[in-house]
Amino acid sequence: MTVFHPSKAHQRSAFAVPDPAYSIFQPKPPRHTGGEWLYPRAEYECFLLRQMQKAVSRLQLKVGYPGEFHRPLPGVFFRRRISAGPFSIRVNGTFSADLDGEEVAPERQEAERFFFRAEREGILTVKVEVNATESMMPAIQPEPFSGWTASTDGEHFEEAVPGGDPFGDKFPTLRLTPTEYAPGRYDAGREILATVRIFSKQKPEFGAGESKFEMETTDPLLWEQSMELMETRSGVWETPDPLAFRYLRAEAENPVRLECDAEFTPVRYAGAFASDPELTRIWLNSAYTLRLCMRHFLIDGIKRDRLPWAGDLALSLLADAYTFADPEPVRKTLTVLGRAGIRKSHVNGATDYSLWLLISHDLHQRYFADLPFLRRQYPEIKEMTEVLLEQSGRGFLPPGEWVFIDWVRSRSAPEREWNAAEKQTVLQILFFGAMKAASALAERMEDSPFARRCFDKAEELRELLLSRAFDPETGLFRANPERPEEGFYRHPNFCAVLTGLVAGEEAKRIMQKLCLTDLPPVGTPYQAALEILAMIRTGLHENALAEIRRIWGGMLKLGATTFFEAWNDSSAGNGIYSFYGRPCGLSLCHAWSSGPAALLPILLFGCEPLSDGWRTIRCVPSPLLAEEDAATIPTPLGEIRLAVSGGRLERELPPGIVVSAPC
Repeated sequence: MTVFHPSKAHQRSAFAVPDPAYSIFQPKPPRHTGGEWLYPRAEYECFLLRQMQKAVSRLQLKVGYPGEFHRPLPGVFFRRRISAGPFSIRVNGTFSADLDGEEVAPERQEAERFFFRAEREGILTVKVEVNATESMMPAIQPEPFSGWTASTDGEHFEEAVPGGDPFGDKFPTLRLTPTEYAPGRYDAGREILATVRIFSKQKPEFGAGESKFEMETTDPLLWEQSMELMETRSGVWETPDPLAFRYLRAEAENPVRLECDAEFTPVRYAGAFASDPELTRIWLNSAYTLRLCMRHFLIDGIKRDRLPWAGDLALSLLADAYTFADPEPVRKTLTVLGRAGIRKSHVNGATDYSLWLLISHDLHQRYFADLPFLRRQYPEIKEMTEVLLEQSGRGFLPPGEWVFIDWVRSRSAPEREWNAAEKQTVLQILFFGAMKAASALAERMEDSPFARRCFDKAEELRELLLSRAFDPETGLFRANPERPEEGFYRHPNFCAVLTGLVAGEEAKRIMQKLCLTDLPPVGTPYQAALEILAMIRTGLHENALAEIRRIWGGMLKLGATTFFEAWNDSSAGNGIYSFYGRPCGLSLCHAWSSGPAALLPILLFGCEPLSDGWRTIRCVPSPLLAEEDAATIPTPLGEIRLAVSGGRLERELPPGIVVSAPC
């Protein structure tokens, strides 16, 4: 039996772990093992999204969720060629079966499984239906399990996809007991997502919050989550759905006792990072932030949205690759966001999020080498790219109804958010990056004509952007190619570096200028992480490290155990928690703020994949590397272990990984 030995990074960082379900040996809590079912492609993911949207409604979360999303269908079909002899199926719903068009009936039923005997070889088709309440999904659990195709219309069949419980997968929980630090006031010790259970003879006054300020809010109009309690049995009061919180308030005339069942997606901390105490805590809190936001999908935050967004995905995907290396929530997120296509509406209703989805597909292949998934999704990817090419014609992509990019105030009118005109250049730079990604995806699928078409579009955009959006006098990209009066913003410039629109010394000059200019800062740790990544890739390591300490270190100084949706150095007191015009509107656990989980190993060890699945890597240590630094990076081929010891860098690489640049 192979014995797993914790890496130096795991050992050196153990002092700073915030996660009560932390484990490096096996997933914790243990996974539920209810067995896998078969579904048509994307039907199960879309069903899970519908269930999550219902929970959002029950919890009265203050979120709009724009865009078009496929609704799972109540009737589906499964097909397989079978040999003469016995076979069996377990079905969720009602079903009918035929062999080459002739109805077949089961010989017997045992529990929920139906047993058949085929008299000859043929094509078996099974139609499964459920009621239209959307509380469960039509699915089968056949024996044999492999070799099935599935369809939503009975005509177009493709490979059936394994999925979880047709009533919706439940998350395992860990029982936690918050500490009472003042009468009726409780601290869970860190941010959690949990069902609260209160033992009290009478219904208590109840409050929950990510901060003490939010916990004390008693006006229902200002609540960010429902504070409903249900009496599940005499003297026991529970929240119907899990809440996001660290602090609780439970007050009654009689003594009160609390316990919480905290939900966790079962994963292990395959990655690790250790440095000085502040950076070690930043990495672990980033990983924990991501872990809480790893639900069925990679969601944005556990308090407000609890739903997947394509822009957030690009950043949280990177963090996942350096921490848990779990491709499944990435697959599910890419699947559910792309299923409806973009002919009616862009992904999440935002033009830039359609672009981020293509970029994320490319990143997923780079970090996880998941070709079977790409083959399954490629027709959808190609169709989405075709729509973008049609919309852009011979030129730029029209902005559509909404371009998000970031939460930033306009330079010309600081009282409002920046508008679409001010986002034009960065939108086209992301379009350039998306066309490069689409070309790379097509190459992987050996679709050379389409790869060339996307590459040519990217080169057309490169020429247009360099000739019309770049300002030689300042050495920066303007906010709008056609309207110089819109001025300059950071986003188009660091995105030009990250997408490869500019490279080498030109890229470095742009990032040096951004470090010296007084352009408006980015609005979120999401975009800050991208700007810092551009600093790292242009060799501005000290600037990058200073920004990480300023933003994420600043949150640590407030006692944060997870990282916030937005950060402003000038905010103070309870004003820190205000966002969207609401006193507690700021999400204090947001996946797009988990960037340092990837940034810190890249910054100090220069370790990134250069080919799919980390088969070829870049590994160029930073001059900032110190004696206490260590990193463990999980890959599909095994762990990369890096550590400084005795003034020299030690490295352990799994078989199959080639370093393209010497450490």
